[in-house]
Amino acid sequence: MKKSVISLSLACAAVGSYAQSSVEVFGVADVGLAHLSSSTGSGTGASTGGANISRLGFRGNEDLGGGLKAGYWLEAGLDINSGAGKTSGALSFNRRSTVSVSGNFGEVRLGRDDSASFLSTLIFDPFLTNGVGGTMSFTMLGAPGTANAIGGAPIQISNAVSYFLPPDLGGFYGQAQVAFGGQPSTAANSKQGNYEGLRAGYRQGALNVAFATGKLMGDIAANDLTAKNIGVSYDFGMVKPMFIWATEEKSFIKITAMQIGLTAPLGAGELRASYGRYDTANSSADWNKLAVGYGYNFSKRTQVYGSYAQISNGAAAKKVVTVQGGMTSAANALGASATGLEVGLRHFF
Repeated sequence: MKKSVISLSLACAAVGSYAQSSVEVFGVADVGLAHLSSSTGSGTGASTGGANISRLGFRGNEDLGGGLKAGYWLEAGLDINSGAGKTSGALSFNRRSTVSVSGNFGEVRLGRDDSASFLSTLIFDPFLTNGVGGTMSFTMLGAPGTANAIGGAPIQISNAVSYFLPPDLGGFYGQAQVAFGGQPSTAANSKQGNYEGLRAGYRQGALNVAFATGKLMGDIAANDLTAKNIGVSYDFGMVKPMFIWATEEKSFIKITAMQIGLTAPLGAGELRASYGRYDTANSSADWNKLAVGYGYNFSKRTQVYGSYAQISNGAAAKKVVTVQGGMTSAANALGASATGLEVGLRHFF
Protein backbone atom coordinates (compact mmCIF):
# COMPACT_ATOMS: atom_id res chain seq x y z
CA MET A 1 0.00 0.00 0.00
CA LYS A 2 1.37 3.40 -0.89
CA LYS A 3 1.34 5.56 2.21
CA SER A 4 0.97 9.31 2.51
CA VAL A 5 3.27 10.79 5.15
CA ILE A 6 2.76 14.37 6.28
CA SER A 7 5.53 16.04 8.28
CA LEU A 8 4.52 17.60 11.57
CA SER A 9 7.75 19.57 12.01
CA LEU A 10 6.08 22.97 11.50
CA ALA A 11 3.34 22.15 14.00
CA CYS A 12 5.89 20.96 16.53
CA ALA A 13 7.93 24.12 16.07
CA ALA A 14 4.84 26.19 16.78
CA VAL A 15 4.23 24.56 20.16
CA GLY A 16 7.79 23.88 21.29
CA SER A 17 10.65 21.50 20.80
CA TYR A 18 9.63 17.86 20.47
CA ALA A 19 11.23 14.66 19.20
CA GLN A 20 10.71 14.01 15.50
CA SER A 21 7.29 12.52 14.73
CA SER A 22 5.03 11.96 11.75
CA VAL A 23 1.45 11.21 10.83
CA GLU A 24 0.48 8.69 8.19
CA VAL A 25 -2.88 8.93 6.42
CA PHE A 26 -4.18 5.59 5.16
CA GLY A 27 -7.38 3.88 4.22
CA VAL A 28 -9.46 1.62 2.03
CA ALA A 29 -12.26 2.51 -0.38
CA ASP A 30 -14.31 -0.58 -1.29
CA VAL A 31 -17.72 -0.53 -2.96
CA GLY A 32 -19.69 -2.97 -5.08
CA LEU A 33 -23.00 -4.53 -6.03
CA ALA A 34 -24.62 -7.49 -4.29
CA HIS A 35 -27.53 -9.81 -4.95
CA LEU A 36 -28.88 -11.53 -1.83
CA SER A 37 -31.53 -14.24 -1.91
CA SER A 38 -33.48 -16.17 0.73
CA SER A 39 -36.71 -18.16 0.88
CA THR A 40 -38.83 -15.03 1.31
CA GLY A 41 -37.32 -12.78 -1.34
CA SER A 42 -34.27 -11.39 -3.07
CA GLY A 43 -32.77 -8.03 -3.89
CA THR A 44 -29.93 -6.30 -5.65
CA GLY A 45 -28.19 -3.18 -4.46
CA ALA A 46 -24.99 -1.43 -3.47
CA SER A 47 -22.62 -2.98 -0.94
CA THR A 48 -19.37 -1.99 0.70
CA GLY A 49 -16.41 -3.78 2.22
CA GLY A 50 -16.66 -6.88 0.05
CA ALA A 51 -12.89 -7.42 -0.09
CA ASN A 52 -11.67 -5.15 2.72
CA ILE A 53 -13.56 -2.99 5.20
CA SER A 54 -13.63 0.61 3.99
CA ARG A 55 -11.84 2.91 6.42
CA LEU A 56 -9.99 6.16 7.00
CA GLY A 57 -7.10 6.25 9.43
CA PHE A 58 -4.27 8.23 10.93
CA ARG A 59 -1.25 6.68 12.65
CA GLY A 60 2.26 7.58 13.64
CA ASN A 61 5.00 7.24 16.21
CA GLU A 62 7.62 9.23 18.02
CA ASP A 63 11.12 8.09 18.92
CA LEU A 64 11.55 8.64 22.64
CA GLY A 65 15.18 7.53 22.72
CA GLY A 66 16.69 4.57 24.50
CA GLY A 67 14.86 2.15 22.22
CA LEU A 68 11.41 3.43 23.25
CA LYS A 69 8.69 4.61 20.88
CA ALA A 70 5.30 6.19 21.49
CA GLY A 71 2.58 5.56 18.92
CA TYR A 72 -1.02 6.31 18.13
CA TRP A 73 -3.60 4.81 15.75
CA LEU A 74 -7.01 6.25 14.86
CA GLU A 75 -9.15 4.25 12.39
CA ALA A 76 -12.75 4.91 11.35
CA GLY A 77 -14.99 2.50 9.46
CA LEU A 78 -16.86 3.80 6.41
CA ASP A 79 -19.73 2.80 4.15
CA ILE A 80 -18.41 4.03 0.80
CA ASN A 81 -21.74 3.36 -0.92
CA SER A 82 -23.44 6.06 1.18
CA GLY A 83 -20.52 8.10 2.50
CA ALA A 84 -21.64 7.38 6.06
CA GLY A 85 -19.58 6.29 9.02
CA LYS A 86 -20.07 2.83 10.50
CA THR A 87 -21.44 4.07 13.83
CA SER A 88 -25.09 5.05 13.25
CA GLY A 89 -24.00 6.95 10.15
CA ALA A 90 -21.51 9.12 12.03
CA LEU A 91 -17.74 9.12 11.55
CA SER A 92 -16.07 7.69 14.64
CA PHE A 93 -12.86 5.81 15.26
CA ASN A 94 -14.80 2.63 15.94
CA ARG A 95 -12.24 0.26 14.43
CA ARG A 96 -9.28 1.40 16.52
CA SER A 97 -8.29 4.33 18.70
CA THR A 98 -5.13 3.58 20.68
CA VAL A 99 -1.95 5.04 22.09
CA SER A 100 1.02 2.82 22.85
CA VAL A 101 4.57 2.56 24.16
CA SER A 102 6.90 -0.05 22.68
CA GLY A 103 10.46 -1.20 23.14
CA ASN A 104 12.52 -4.35 23.56
CA PHE A 105 9.99 -5.44 26.20
CA GLY A 106 7.16 -5.53 23.65
CA GLU A 107 4.24 -3.14 23.37
CA VAL A 108 1.68 -1.79 25.82
CA ARG A 109 -1.42 -0.46 24.03
CA LEU A 110 -4.37 1.46 25.51
CA GLY A 111 -7.78 2.24 24.01
CA ARG A 112 -10.24 0.61 21.62
CA ASP A 113 -8.75 -2.27 19.64
CA ASP A 114 -9.48 -5.64 18.04
CA SER A 115 -10.34 -8.17 20.72
CA ALA A 116 -7.79 -10.94 21.25
CA SER A 117 -10.41 -13.62 20.57
CA PHE A 118 -11.39 -12.10 17.20
CA LEU A 119 -8.04 -11.81 15.43
CA SER A 120 -7.53 -15.44 14.43
CA THR A 121 -10.95 -15.70 12.78
CA LEU A 122 -9.85 -12.76 10.63
CA ILE A 123 -6.33 -13.91 9.77
CA PHE A 124 -7.16 -17.55 8.96
CA ASP A 125 -10.21 -16.82 6.80
CA PRO A 126 -9.51 -16.57 3.04
CA PHE A 127 -12.05 -13.72 2.82
CA LEU A 128 -10.72 -11.90 5.91
CA THR A 129 -14.30 -12.04 7.32
CA ASN A 130 -15.46 -9.70 4.52
CA GLY A 131 -18.36 -9.68 2.09
CA VAL A 132 -20.69 -12.52 1.18
CA GLY A 133 -17.87 -15.07 1.49
CA GLY A 134 -16.62 -14.11 4.95
CA THR A 135 -16.53 -16.62 7.79
CA MET A 136 -19.31 -16.60 10.39
CA SER A 137 -17.05 -18.06 13.10
CA PHE A 138 -16.83 -14.72 14.97
CA THR A 139 -20.56 -13.86 14.91
CA MET A 140 -22.14 -17.23 15.70
CA LEU A 141 -24.07 -15.77 18.65
CA GLY A 142 -24.84 -12.59 16.74
CA ALA A 143 -23.28 -9.16 16.38
CA PRO A 144 -21.56 -7.80 19.49
CA GLY A 145 -24.16 -6.75 22.04
CA THR A 146 -24.23 -5.17 25.47
CA ALA A 147 -23.06 -8.18 27.47
CA ASN A 148 -26.52 -9.58 28.20
CA ALA A 149 -28.65 -12.41 26.78
CA ILE A 150 -28.56 -10.85 23.30
CA GLY A 151 -25.38 -10.37 21.32
CA GLY A 152 -22.15 -12.16 20.53
CA ALA A 153 -18.46 -11.88 21.30
CA PRO A 154 -16.67 -8.54 20.83
CA ILE A 155 -14.95 -7.78 17.54
CA GLN A 156 -13.44 -4.52 18.72
CA ILE A 157 -13.38 -3.84 22.44
CA SER A 158 -13.31 -0.43 24.17
CA ASN A 159 -11.46 0.59 27.33
CA ALA A 160 -8.80 -2.06 26.68
CA VAL A 161 -5.27 -2.53 27.99
CA SER A 162 -3.21 -4.86 25.79
CA TYR A 163 0.30 -6.24 26.03
CA PHE A 164 2.08 -7.72 22.99
CA LEU A 165 5.23 -9.79 23.13
CA PRO A 166 8.29 -8.40 21.28
CA PRO A 167 8.57 -9.54 17.64
CA ASP A 168 12.02 -11.17 17.93
CA LEU A 169 11.17 -14.37 19.83
CA GLY A 170 12.00 -16.88 17.12
CA GLY A 171 8.53 -16.88 15.60
CA PHE A 172 6.51 -16.96 18.83
CA TYR A 173 3.98 -14.18 19.37
CA GLY A 174 1.36 -13.42 21.98
CA GLN A 175 -1.09 -10.94 23.41
CA ALA A 176 -2.82 -10.48 26.75
CA GLN A 177 -5.79 -8.11 26.99
CA VAL A 178 -8.17 -6.80 29.62
CA ALA A 179 -11.01 -4.33 29.05
CA PHE A 180 -13.30 -2.59 31.48
CA GLY A 181 -17.06 -2.43 31.13
CA GLY A 182 -17.22 0.86 33.01
CA GLN A 183 -19.94 -0.19 35.44
CA PRO A 184 -20.06 1.56 38.84
CA SER A 185 -19.58 -0.48 41.99
CA THR A 186 -23.24 0.13 42.86
CA ALA A 187 -24.47 -1.60 39.66
CA ALA A 188 -26.34 -4.88 39.93
CA ASN A 189 -23.33 -6.48 38.26
CA SER A 190 -20.31 -4.20 38.41
CA LYS A 191 -18.35 -6.58 36.15
CA GLN A 192 -20.79 -6.42 33.22
CA GLY A 193 -18.88 -5.71 30.02
CA ASN A 194 -15.49 -6.62 31.45
CA TYR A 195 -13.40 -8.68 29.05
CA GLU A 196 -10.28 -10.80 29.39
CA GLY A 197 -8.50 -12.25 26.36
CA LEU A 198 -5.35 -14.16 25.52
CA ARG A 199 -3.81 -15.05 22.17
CA ALA A 200 -0.61 -16.97 21.46
CA GLY A 201 0.92 -18.37 18.31
CA TYR A 202 3.92 -19.36 16.24
CA ARG A 203 4.74 -17.99 12.80
CA GLN A 204 7.89 -19.12 11.03
CA GLY A 205 8.40 -19.48 7.30
CA ALA A 206 5.28 -20.91 5.68
CA LEU A 207 3.63 -22.00 8.94
CA ASN A 208 1.30 -19.91 11.11
CA VAL A 209 -0.68 -21.34 14.02
CA ALA A 210 -2.53 -19.54 16.83
CA PHE A 211 -4.82 -20.18 19.79
CA ALA A 212 -7.05 -17.54 21.39
CA THR A 213 -9.57 -17.35 24.19
CA GLY A 214 -11.68 -14.56 25.62
CA LYS A 215 -14.42 -14.08 28.21
CA LEU A 216 -17.00 -11.29 28.27
CA MET A 217 -18.86 -10.82 31.54
CA GLY A 218 -22.64 -10.56 31.21
CA ASP A 219 -25.28 -8.79 33.27
CA ILE A 220 -25.85 -12.11 35.05
CA ALA A 221 -23.63 -15.18 35.25
CA ALA A 222 -25.83 -17.11 32.80
CA ASN A 223 -25.00 -14.51 30.13
CA ASP A 224 -21.21 -14.66 30.50
CA LEU A 225 -19.80 -15.41 27.04
CA THR A 226 -16.68 -17.44 26.27
CA ALA A 227 -15.05 -17.51 22.82
CA LYS A 228 -12.19 -19.80 21.82
CA ASN A 229 -10.53 -20.50 18.49
CA ILE A 230 -7.57 -22.16 16.81
CA GLY A 231 -6.23 -21.14 13.41
CA VAL A 232 -3.64 -22.82 11.18
CA SER A 233 -2.25 -21.98 7.75
CA TYR A 234 0.66 -23.20 5.63
CA ASP A 235 1.79 -21.43 2.48
CA PHE A 236 2.98 -23.92 -0.15
CA GLY A 237 3.40 -21.10 -2.68
CA MET A 238 0.98 -22.47 -5.25
CA VAL A 239 -1.73 -22.80 -2.58
CA LYS A 240 -2.21 -21.70 1.02
CA PRO A 241 -4.64 -23.93 2.96
CA MET A 242 -6.25 -22.57 6.14
CA PHE A 243 -8.21 -24.03 9.04
CA ILE A 244 -10.37 -22.47 11.76
CA TRP A 245 -11.92 -24.17 14.78
CA ALA A 246 -13.99 -21.81 16.91
CA THR A 247 -16.61 -21.94 19.61
CA GLU A 248 -18.85 -19.35 21.29
CA GLU A 249 -20.74 -20.33 24.42
CA LYS A 250 -23.17 -19.00 26.99
CA SER A 251 -24.81 -21.12 29.68
CA PHE A 252 -27.82 -21.87 27.46
CA ILE A 253 -26.19 -22.19 24.02
CA LYS A 254 -22.94 -23.36 22.43
CA ILE A 255 -22.05 -23.14 18.75
CA THR A 256 -18.90 -24.67 17.26
CA ALA A 257 -17.47 -23.90 13.83
CA MET A 258 -15.00 -25.84 11.72
CA GLN A 259 -13.88 -24.16 8.51
CA ILE A 260 -11.38 -25.19 5.86
CA GLY A 261 -10.26 -22.71 3.25
CA LEU A 262 -7.56 -21.77 0.81
CA THR A 263 -6.07 -18.98 -1.20
CA ALA A 264 -4.09 -19.54 -4.40
CA PRO A 265 -2.40 -17.16 -6.84
CA LEU A 266 -4.12 -17.31 -10.19
CA GLY A 267 -3.00 -15.06 -13.02
CA ALA A 268 -2.77 -11.49 -11.81
CA GLY A 269 -5.02 -12.22 -8.85
CA GLU A 270 -5.99 -14.64 -6.12
CA LEU A 271 -8.52 -17.44 -5.84
CA ARG A 272 -10.33 -17.80 -2.49
CA ALA A 273 -12.55 -20.61 -1.24
CA SER A 274 -13.91 -21.89 2.08
CA TYR A 275 -16.36 -24.37 3.53
CA GLY A 276 -17.64 -24.07 7.09
CA ARG A 277 -19.79 -26.25 9.32
CA TYR A 278 -21.58 -24.54 12.24
CA ASP A 279 -22.98 -26.88 14.88
CA THR A 280 -25.36 -25.81 17.66
CA ALA A 281 -25.09 -28.20 20.61
CA ASN A 282 -28.18 -30.35 21.31
CA SER A 283 -30.11 -28.69 18.48
CA SER A 284 -30.83 -28.91 14.77
CA ALA A 285 -30.08 -25.18 14.43
CA ASP A 286 -26.97 -26.01 12.40
CA TRP A 287 -25.83 -24.61 9.07
CA ASN A 288 -23.12 -24.96 6.42
CA LYS A 289 -21.58 -22.21 4.32
CA LEU A 290 -19.73 -22.59 1.02
CA ALA A 291 -17.93 -19.62 -0.53
CA VAL A 292 -15.74 -19.03 -3.59
CA GLY A 293 -14.22 -15.82 -4.91
CA TYR A 294 -11.55 -14.23 -7.03
CA GLY A 295 -9.75 -10.89 -6.87
CA TYR A 296 -7.95 -9.49 -9.91
CA ASN A 297 -5.18 -6.99 -9.14
CA PHE A 298 -4.86 -4.08 -11.53
CA SER A 299 -2.01 -2.93 -9.27
CA LYS A 300 -0.79 -3.39 -5.71
CA ARG A 301 -3.46 -0.91 -4.61
CA THR A 302 -6.47 -1.60 -6.82
CA GLN A 303 -8.44 -4.84 -7.15
CA VAL A 304 -11.70 -5.89 -8.77
CA TYR A 305 -13.31 -8.88 -7.06
CA GLY A 306 -16.24 -11.24 -7.16
CA SER A 307 -17.57 -13.67 -4.53
CA TYR A 308 -20.40 -16.17 -4.27
CA ALA A 309 -21.72 -17.88 -1.12
CA GLN A 310 -24.43 -20.36 -0.25
CA ILE A 311 -25.82 -21.29 3.17
CA SER A 312 -27.63 -24.56 3.82
CA ASN A 313 -29.66 -24.44 7.04
CA GLY A 314 -30.64 -27.26 9.37
CA ALA A 315 -34.29 -27.73 10.37
CA ALA A 316 -34.10 -25.15 13.17
CA ALA A 317 -31.77 -22.62 11.55
CA LYS A 318 -32.60 -19.67 9.27
CA LYS A 319 -29.27 -17.96 8.58
CA VAL A 320 -28.88 -15.66 5.57
CA VAL A 321 -25.92 -14.40 3.57
CA THR A 322 -24.98 -10.84 4.51
CA VAL A 323 -22.69 -8.04 3.33
CA GLN A 324 -20.75 -5.47 5.38
CA GLY A 325 -22.95 -2.53 4.45
CA GLY A 326 -25.62 -1.40 2.01
CA MET A 327 -27.82 -4.35 1.08
CA THR A 328 -29.92 -6.17 3.69
CA SER A 329 -31.12 -9.70 3.04
CA ALA A 330 -34.76 -10.69 3.34
CA ALA A 331 -35.54 -12.95 6.31
CA ASN A 332 -35.29 -16.69 5.83
CA ALA A 333 -37.57 -19.57 6.77
CA LEU A 334 -36.42 -22.39 9.03
CA GLY A 335 -34.42 -24.97 7.11
CA ALA A 336 -34.28 -22.94 3.88
CA SER A 337 -31.11 -22.08 1.97
CA ALA A 338 -29.75 -18.64 1.12
CA THR A 339 -27.27 -17.26 -1.42
CA GLY A 340 -25.24 -14.15 -2.06
CA LEU A 341 -23.31 -12.80 -5.04
CA GLU A 342 -21.09 -9.73 -4.86
CA VAL A 343 -18.79 -7.87 -7.28
CA GLY A 344 -16.85 -4.77 -6.43
CA LEU A 345 -13.77 -2.56 -6.61
CA ARG A 346 -11.30 -2.04 -3.78
CA HIS A 347 -8.59 0.63 -3.57
CA PHE A 348 -5.91 1.10 -0.91
CA PHE A 349 -4.60 4.58 -0.21
